[in-house]
Amino acid sequence: MISWPGLVAQLTEIVLAVLLAPMLLGWVNQCRAWLQNKSGPGILQPYRTLRKLFAKEAVLAHSASPLFRVMPYVLFSCMCLAAAIVPILGTDLPFSPAADAIALVGIFALARVFISLAAMDVGTAFGSLGARREMMVGFLAEPALLMTLFTASLISHSTSLATIVQYLAHADFVIYPSLAFAGIAFTMVSLAENARIPVDNPSTHLELTMIHEAMVLEYSGRHLALIEWSAALKLFV
Repeated sequence: MISWPGLVAQLTEIVLAVLLAPMLLGWVNQCRAWLQNKSGPGILQPYRTLRKLFAKEAVLAHSASPLFRVMPYVLFSCMCLAAAIVPILGTDLPFSPAADAIALVGIFALARVFISLAAMDVGTAFGSLGARREMMVGFLAEPALLMTLFTASLISHSTSLATIVQYLAHADFVIYPSLAFAGIAFTMVSLAENARIPVDNPSTHLELTMIHEAMVLEYSGRHLALIEWSAALKLFV
């Protein structure tokens, strides 16, 4: 039976992840600007961008199908669900039984399939190019993400994220060389999953390097706002 405190904690976890994700993206952009000897736009710039996009009207192509229209909402829902099953505030939450490593990777894969299909839906060259590259990156990154999570699951004897976190938090301090290599691999997978350099560059519009931006060129207004918010939420998760 679900208790009210657990339900409140679960909702608080989701709300905090949704609200703080743009701030994390702003902090990352600020650090990148500092590394380039620039002042940067500030950590609150993503909030201003989202407000501007939500105020604009969404323009759709004449050949856009219902899949193209519903994709931003599916993508944002997938990222919210991923934030719900990842133990951020605690491990004893209503979604803890569903917080499985395979389920998390499956949610990311579902979001990738929807955004790739929507990119090819209108029939533009850039959208199809980005979709093919995205599926290739997913083909390489998702098995690697599973392997990094399985490394921790072999130590805790469970694929549940809540169990893994709880076991490693309360176990005696032990140096696991496998976790060190898994951490390096997880960092590389995170760069690929979040469209970061050297795999992708979210701030470029060059044809040779576009993956994520190529798939969302046809979106505008609230649809683009939801896509950008979903990307920030995935980075947060």
